[in-house]
Amino acid sequence: MAKSTKVKMPIEPKLPKVLSEETCYLEEDSLITGHINAASDFSYHTTSYQAIEQSHFIGTHFSSSSFKNFEVQDAIFENCDFSNCEMIGCSFIRVIFKNCRLTGSNFAEGTLKDVQFIDCINDLSSYAYATLKIVSFQTCSLKESDFYEITWQHLTLNKCNLTGSSWFNTTLAGLNLSSCTFEKIAFSPEKLSGLTISALQSEVIATELGLIIEY
Repeated sequence: MAKSTKVKMPIEPKLPKVLSEETCYLEEDSLITGHINAASDFSYHTTSYQAIEQSHFIGTHFSSSSFKNFEVQDAIFENCDFSNCEMIGCSFIRVIFKNCRLTGSNFAEGTLKDVQFIDCINDLSSYAYATLKIVSFQTCSLKESDFYEITWQHLTLNKCNLTGSSWFNTTLAGLNLSSCTFEKIAFSPEKLSGLTISALQSEVIATELGLIIEY
């Protein structure tokens, strides 16, 4: 739970000035480092003990893939497709997802540190039981997403659509959702104290709590 009034923003990935354009492969117990990859298709791929570092992926497809013991550090994913990608228990450090499709992606039980989601579609994505430390979602769609019992510090959500998102058993003190939109949202009432919302959002929260507002 974040208690500091000043929220830290994620550190940028550390990439070398020159990246290799050689073909790279997602293989068991392997490392991809120092690569730039464009338009490759790793859909429906299953692998374990895969690591990626200091690399840039553009228009790459990872949809419906399953990664176990997947570690990513200092990487940028731009215009990539992670739809229905299973990444349970995986680690992401200093990573940017920009204009990516992450519908149905599963980050459950994972560790995300210094991670940025920018202009992404994260509908139906799951972060249940994950640890999010210095993570930002900027103008993302997070409809029906699941943040069940996450552990977080310095979590930023700016101008995101959170309609139907679930925050059960997650402490919300210190979180600011005032710039976001949601028509409905689920949470544990006993963990609501300290959440910052807008006046308009307070009506939605009141409805979720079963309150009746008279005008």
